[in-house]
Amino acid sequence: MKKTFKHRLIFYGLIFYVLTASIWWSYLLLNQNEELCEARLDALRLKEVIYGNLTEEAFEQSDTYQSLIDIFKRQRLMIIGEGSVFFMVLLTGMGFLNRGFRREVALARQQRNFLLSITHELKSPIASIKLALDTFMKRPNLRTEQIQLLSKGALKETERLHNLVNNILLAARIETSFKISPESLNFNDLITENLRQVRTKFSNIRFYFQSNDKLPMIHGDRFALNSIIVNLIENAVKYSPNGDEVHIRLNKAGKQLHFEVADKGVGISTEDKERVFEKFYRVGNEDTRKTKGTGLGLFIVKNMVTAHKGNIEILDNKPTGSTFKVILPIG
Repeated sequence: MKKTFKHRLIFYGLIFYVLTASIWWSYLLLNQNEELCEARLDALRLKEVIYGNLTEEAFEQSDTYQSLIDIFKRQRLMIIGEGSVFFMVLLTGMGFLNRGFRREVALARQQRNFLLSITHELKSPIASIKLALDTFMKRPNLRTEQIQLLSKGALKETERLHNLVNNILLAARIETSFKISPESLNFNDLITENLRQVRTKFSNIRFYFQSNDKLPMIHGDRFALNSIIVNLIENAVKYSPNGDEVHIRLNKAGKQLHFEVADKGVGISTEDKERVFEKFYRVGNEDTRKTKGTGLGLFIVKNMVTAHKGNIEILDNKPTGSTFKVILPIG
């Protein structure tokens, strides 16, 4: 972090130096042009007025004087014009460099966060599965209920690894070759099926699903819609206090389906609302963050919604928490 700050300080120092130098040299060039103009006018005045027969007034009205003044006016305008163009080009180029620098810094920070989070996400389930297998090897005479408990835990962690790998692969496909395969689907049934699995997985959370059974069919990709549902529900669970509620709502508004997932967690700040859909981005610092995740879930959701020509919004839940609202066309 200190190294990045030092580099940015040097970069902005160079920008300030180049801009100041360009303004200074333009000022010197204008002064030089004025001095040259005065020198040539003095020489011409000496020739025409002092050694010639013209008066000062007649000299200033002569064609030679006016021609010389016009030449220096054009030169001054040329210096100002070229200096302004150079200044704008320099400013624009530095703006692009600064934007690229910021983008690279943000990308490096995201990649660091991803590596930290993925390391934790991989080590935790692997350690749990290894512990279960070691227990089976060292204690072959375990009771049936102990075997079931360890097996259930190992299967849960295996599923967690499976989902993690799927999300990583899906995020890579989104940026390369992912295409939806639309079919006629009942969105209400998709939520019910996924919610049944999620309830088993998170027995400490109370889920409430509100829907109208007479909702129309939606034309969409089954895999993509399942990803939207599961990622949003699990994201709500992740930021919900233990034993709290997650509310899921599905309704029709005109020619659109509105799918909402609301939690009662700490909520999302206005600044983070603009960034949570970025790849690898997670709220807070990876070194101190306690919630699990890789920063890919909402990135996947956003792209899956966009692929269906839909939209997603983040609203503040009352009194606390956040509501993710997905709007999908029915046609």
